[in-house]
Amino acid sequence: MQNRSFSTRAAALLLALMMCVTVFAGCAQKEGGSGEKKTVTVTVTHKDGSTKDFTYETTEEMLGPALESEKLIEGEEGQYGLFVKTVDGYTVDESNQEWWCLTVDGETAMTGIDSTPIEEGKKYGLVLTVGYD
Repeated sequence: MQNRSFSTRAAALLLALMMCVTVFAGCAQKEGGSGEKKTVTVTVTHKDGSTKDFTYETTEEMLGPALESEKLIEGEEGQYGLFVKTVDGYTVDESNQEWWCLTVDGETAMTGIDSTPIEEGKKYGLVLTVGYD
């Protein structure tokens, strides 16, 4: 009788362990993107007014992580998310009130770069801007 009770408990423990592994494997696949490839193009407008387009394929859902992984942007985490300081190798000079303005379809984005979803057909931009007004 004891052997049967041990076998039942062992089988239940094994089943629970397999379910945990399955759940964690599913979470690991979700991390880093949706799995669905998207194409995103970002137009960078430099201080001299010149522009350069960057096009990437990504499975990321948000713009910030996609551009960070491609090394197009670098920044610092702040209370509102990623504060972009460097784009295409140019780091803003905060003493001159320079900053990178994120645009979506030509309009200033209403979300931070790491909470801006990548959507097919949208036009994204990073514009070097001077002045905090």
